[in-house]
Amino acid sequence: MEKWYMIVNPRSASAATGDTWVESQKALTDGGLEVEAVTTAHAGHAIELARDAAARGIRKFIAVGGDGTIHEVMTGLLRFCDAEKVDMGEFTLGVLPYGTGNDWIRSAGIPKDMAAAAGCILKGKTAKEDVVRMTFENGVFCMANIGGIGLDADICYHTNTLKNKGRKGEFLYTMVAPYSIFTKDRQPVEIEMDGEKVYSGKLYTVVIGNGIYRGGGLKQTEEGGNWSDGLLEASILPGFNRIKGMKVMMHALSNDLAAQPEMITRRFRKLTVKPLGKPDRVEADGEIPGTTPVTVELTGQQINIIVA
Repeated sequence: MEKWYMIVNPRSASAATGDTWVESQKALTDGGLEVEAVTTAHAGHAIELARDAAARGIRKFIAVGGDGTIHEVMTGLLRFCDAEKVDMGEFTLGVLPYGTGNDWIRSAGIPKDMAAAAGCILKGKTAKEDVVRMTFENGVFCMANIGGIGLDADICYHTNTLKNKGRKGEFLYTMVAPYSIFTKDRQPVEIEMDGEKVYSGKLYTVVIGNGIYRGGGLKQTEEGGNWSDGLLEASILPGFNRIKGMKVMMHALSNDLAAQPEMITRRFRKLTVKPLGKPDRVEADGEIPGTTPVTVELTGQQINIIVA
């Protein structure tokens, strides 16, 4: 029987996960799986744990936490594969969603109920997901679901600040958005997609989708959701004044942001954003792994994911 390696973030959902994940582990072992569980001790620890486990020959992983935990586990696997020339298709990833927004599972169809999510892992139904590499000056990360630059990243940064102070709830993202809209400086950038310059000027935001949801269920890309079609999607909002920008961004709440005429929406395989002024924050799966310049690209590989 092949072992599953369970990486648990006990601080996910504003530390609400605690020891409750033990019940999920028991459900999996009672169902006949061999599960080795380990908890993370600090931010970025899941990256180290996943990479080290992959080096030991583990090929089946369970991320226990939110979108950030999935992001770290997949980053660890990607770094291992890059270094050892291993294909990500060797790996299978299941998720137990002990997070706040839990946007990755929405595209995968995984239920938020823990018993049902564990049941999906026991059933073992899989699908393919395109693997996305984000390259910064400080290293490589994996974008498991969504990403963003400018306002989108600023909202995530301030949301995480509140989470670290003990605030909870899916409403945090929408609560922080107005503050970021009226305080965020719009930095000039140059954006290339598949070798073509598509925008140069002040930037309000770029939202990037491999999956389709962000911010606790908001839809900010036009298509997305098809993780195995070999294309990503980006929607660019130029650096309008704050009032106009806010009016456009309000469409995120009605899930038609990417369809607004002010948005530049394209599908691509490789995107590069270069700062023409100060570096700007970049978001991946609700985390802030770095700042511009950044390259976001499909690796041409696919990981196996547990789906409903």
